[in-house]
Amino acid sequence: MQAKSKIITRALPLRQKGVALMMVLFVATLVTILASGMISRQSLFIKKAANTLMQSQGYEYALSAEQYAREILFADWEEDKKEGVYADDLKENWTYAVSLPVDSAVIEAQLDDLQSKLNINSLVNSNGSKNQVAIDRFNNLFIVLGYPELKVEKLIDWIDANNEIDGADGAEEGEYLIKEKPYRTSNQPFHSVSELMLVDGVTEEIYQKLLPHVTALPVGVNGINVNTCTPEIIRSLPKEKTLSEAEGASIISHRDNEPFKDINEFKALPEYAGLNLEGPLSINTEFFQVSSKITLGDRVSRLVSVLYRENSKGEMTLMSRDQGRKYIITKPIEVLTQ
Repeated sequence: MQAKSKIITRALPLRQKGVALMMVLFVATLVTILASGMISRQSLFIKKAANTLMQSQGYEYALSAEQYAREILFADWEEDKKEGVYADDLKENWTYAVSLPVDSAVIEAQLDDLQSKLNINSLVNSNGSKNQVAIDRFNNLFIVLGYPELKVEKLIDWIDANNEIDGADGAEEGEYLIKEKPYRTSNQPFHSVSELMLVDGVTEEIYQKLLPHVTALPVGVNGINVNTCTPEIIRSLPKEKTLSEAEGASIISHRDNEPFKDINEFKALPEYAGLNLEGPLSINTEFFQVSSKITLGDRVSRLVSVLYRENSKGEMTLMSRDQGRKYIITKPIEVLTQ
């Protein structure tokens, strides 16, 4: 008889079984950690891509608001051309803010007349000389606002290219370099009105009071639109003295009833009798600011654009764009429907 073969199996010792189980658990844990990390990174990439997409979409909506403003301003120019008088006033359809719901977003936009304000950069002419007319207007504005101690010479020193102090009230680099947090003067035109906060003597309170009445336009832009400028600027225009609050209110009331169609009509007002109205004054505007706020989901995008509208042809030129400002919609909003 053939002997039957026997297969002998031996059970693993308990110690080896424990090591194998630990290896399996370790691998499973490692795979879980890696999978969790990959899912987390994938979620982050998806979120980042979604945010980039929404930001891009919001910017495109803001550009569409800018284009809408261009069309409104050109239509306004064409209407003035037909009438034969190029004039801009606060009764025109570009003077209010609008809100337009589109798809999953809301577009808010407003147009502002930048020549309703005093141009800080007009204090110094393109050849480096001082503009006395602008200086007188700024000094008068400081008086009207209740800050006669504010010195226009400090603004001039911030703009002019030299490092020489302008008179006894100026301030050049020496004044700024000894501050607790030293910095240098710009020695070039203002790029933004917010730079005023860096000028010696300009506090937060003064800055907020100045903000509605001043702007930063290219050097040489001196004209003031008397149909849109603030009551405080109306009072600041005469060379010899400032008008009283009652006189300013009277001019504004006259303007509200009938905007000026001729600058000589403005100069002939009784409130200015015997006073010298030097410097460029106008009844129309070339520089405008377009402010747009886009609400898209839980994100908000903002864009502030400065447009130049050429008078003879109505052509539009983009001067600047700024995405870093807040609180840019300040007028009552009229809701539009598609």
